Amino acid sequence: MKKLSLLAAVLLSNLAWSQIDSTMDPIATDRPDITESAFITPVGWFQYEGGYQFSNSVDNLSTKTNRHQIEEVLRFGLTERFEVRAVINANTEAYTSPTIFINPAGVRGIDPVTVGFKYNLAKENDRMPQTTWLSHLSFPQVAFGDYRAVTQVNTVFHEQRLMMEKGITDRFGLATNIGVAGTMSGSNGFINEGMFSFAAGYDLGNNWGMYAEYFMDWQLISGQFFYTPYVDGGITKLLSNDLQLDIYAGYDLSNTFGTRLPSTGWFIGTGVSYRLPLAHYLR
Repeated sequence: MKKLSLLAAVLLSNLAWSQIDSTMDPIATDRPDITESAFITPVGWFQYEGGYQFSNSVDNLSTKTNRHQIEEVLRFGLTERFEVRAVINANTEAYTSPTIFINPAGVRGIDPVTVGFKYNLAKENDRMPQTTWLSHLSFPQVAFGDYRAVTQVNTVFHEQRLMMEKGITDRFGLATNIGVAGTMSGSNGFINEGMFSFAAGYDLGNNWGMYAEYFMDWQLISGQFFYTPYVDGGITKLLSNDLQLDIYAGYDLSNTFGTRLPSTGWFIGTGVSYRLPLAHYLR
C-alpha cells in the first residue's frame, strides 16, 4: 500500500507517485492536523516534524490568551510495526483578563517533555483501515521555564490513542483518532480528559494535498463533561520523497455548538517535516 503523505498524515493509499523516483513510500507525517498518522516511520529512519503556531482565544471568564508555540516531534522506526518518539513544545503565552491585576500576564518555557511509542495493530487492506496504537508519557520534571513551576512536578501524565485511516479512492481518504488522557497518580484521575478527531484528505496532484478536519478536546470536571470543538484545514507540498512543507488554520466552534464553557478563538501555523536514514549514518 502506498501512503500519500502529502495529506499530512491524513491518509491515502494505493497511489503510485510517478513524480517521485524512489523505492520508498513518501514521508508520512503526524502534522499539520490533530489527527495523527496510523503509519509507522520506516525501520532505521529518523523523522523530524517541526513548526510554528500562533493562537488567539477568549474563555468564558473573558481571559484572552495569545500563544506562540514552536512544535517539534522526533520519530525513529525500530521495526515495521514499532516506532519510538518524543514531543518537545516551547511556548510563550500572554494573558489579558479583568481578574488579573497586571496585564498582560504570561508564561514562557518548554512544556513537560513527552516520550512514547506507536505500535501498528493491523495493516490496511480492502476492508480494514490501517490501525495503530499510540502511547505517551509526559514528565513535568523535564519542563523548563515557567512551565515547570505551573505543573505538578511529582505527577506523570499519560495519553493513549487509537488511530485509523483508510484510502477510499486513489485521491481521497479518511482518518480518525480517539484518545484518553490523565495522570498516573494524584487526585485528578487516571482518565479525566481526551480527544476525538475526524479528517478527510484529498490529493490535488503535482505533489500538493489538502485536508479538512473536525476535532474536539474534552474534560471531566467534578463529574461533569465539558468539550471544546474545532474545525481546521490545510495544504501540504511534497518537495521530495523525504521533505514536506505545510500551512494550516483552524477555528473554535464553541459558540456554534453551544458548549457549557463557551470560548472563542482561532489558530494558524506552518511547518516542515523531513526524514533521513539514521541507522545508515550510525554504522
